[in-house]
Amino acid sequence: MPGGRDRPKNQRVSRARTRPAPSAGAAGRAEPEKRRAILHAAVRVFAERGYHGCRIADVARAAEVAYGLVYHYFRNKDELLESVFAEQWTIFMNALAAIDAGPGSAEEKVAGIFSFVFDVYKTAPAAVRVLILEVTRTPQGLRAGSTRETFEKAVELVAGVVRQGQARGELRADADPVICAAGLLGALELAVSAMVVGIVPAGSEAEIDRVKQQAVDNALSGLRRR
Repeated sequence: MPGGRDRPKNQRVSRARTRPAPSAGAAGRAEPEKRRAILHAAVRVFAERGYHGCRIADVARAAEVAYGLVYHYFRNKDELLESVFAEQWTIFMNALAAIDAGPGSAEEKVAGIFSFVFDVYKTAPAAVRVLILEVTRTPQGLRAGSTRETFEKAVELVAGVVRQGQARGELRADADPVICAAGLLGALELAVSAMVVGIVPAGSEAEIDRVKQQAVDNALSGLRRR
């Protein structure tokens, strides 16, 4: 009978109508997750191909998203590189602030700063490679990270560690904390750069730890009380 056949069809329609729609919260959570996936893919592609050899299509393919979705979050490749820098720099700054506010002697805190960066190199070498070779060595990267505000806070945090050590009699009282902080951060960058470009061996954790320890000793040698 027609009526008998219609009833199941109506029931199916009813079930379809009552199926819950995705919540606004779930949709909202998907947005930053997709953006983060694109950023992480960009790090891998920048590290493999370099900034100039990378295309937006390569990033989309690595992130397994539609080509147009990359442009939904980033206007162009420059903004993508700037965002990679901003994310990585925020992580570094949070680590600096935690070390500065935490316990330990000045030497232990300086060693902690170096250890954090070297540990990141162990676990995420692609991200470090992009920061060293693309952000600090290309005009696009320099625009992303060359503002005074970008580095002033980092220098001030490390200078605070030096001042703590001076106040406790751990470090030389006649050393300028800001100059010392700039020198420590410069030594850290150059040590990591030497690993990234292959000047010093860094193929194993033992080799990375060896570079780290010598870099820390060299950086602190001029600060220790004589």
